Amino acid sequence: MQFSYRVIELVPRHVFRTARSSSATSESVFVELSDGSVSGIGEAAQSRFYGEDTRTVTAFLERMRPAVERCAHESELMALLTSRGGTADPAARAALEIAAHDMAGKRYGLPLWRLFELDPCATPVTTLSVGLDEPDVMVAKALEFPGFSVYKVKLDRVTDPSIVARIKEATGGSVTVDANCGWTREEAVAKLAALAKIGVEFVEQPVAADDIEGLRYVRERSEVPIFADESCPTSARIPALDGAVDGIVVKLMKCGGLVEAQRMAREAKARGMRTMIGCMMESSLAITAAAHISPLVDHAD
Repeated sequence: MQFSYRVIELVPRHVFRTARSSSATSESVFVELSDGSVSGIGEAAQSRFYGEDTRTVTAFLERMRPAVERCAHESELMALLTSRGGTADPAARAALEIAAHDMAGKRYGLPLWRLFELDPCATPVTTLSVGLDEPDVMVAKALEFPGFSVYKVKLDRVTDPSIVARIKEATGGSVTVDANCGWTREEAVAKLAALAKIGVEFVEQPVAADDIEGLRYVRERSEVPIFADESCPTSARIPALDGAVDGIVVKLMKCGGLVEAQRMAREAKARGMRTMIGCMMESSLAITAAAHISPLVDHAD
């Protein structure tokens, strides 16, 4: 099997700001696999938060090149990727795995949701994420794309939670909030009290990623459901989060691909947790891959 890759620059319509970072542009690495008759494409949307950048992704791909080229079939590559385990290079591994699944779908003439035996009628509606900015600009961003029924609003330590109420009123939609690790435990409890009055559906990652007890502390003092994102990179972390959160966020780029993403969704559901599938700064290539497994989850972003 042969493969190639190229670096693509993505430029969002607006600078995308969260409590943790700000992005005017981002880079993805597009991967193409081919066995001479069938080809498949995948994407790595790397994040420094999880220890990756363009350099580490391309270095991983070059290290994998001999092993990939020894594979005669995409099933061999999938077995190779899933057998290695570990949590390093998740976006790079996801790119290869997405491409391998794309090959399988093309080989058998079936969409991935059918290969995974999922029901597309169970696909949840997706949110529109509204990045941090001046309050009037955040409202304008939400109104740029009418027709969404759920809006996810990014908040940090200084942005007044009242912006969430403004966006909810202006759009007529439901709202969720993502703090991206931006609050202390005490700040989270205070802000969640205000957000509960607004009618927020749930809040993602109110405290630092490594503060599992902080998530439990906040959850015990809040009426708003709490979801873990940065605290839950893979299914291995789910047992520690049991009882500390109401749900988890699954992302292909932090867990390493479609197989682990499904494992996360099923493990969380078995423990009574709600689930959401999300994304990084990705193109429609990786987001489409995630959409194929969205029937497994309760929410999508």
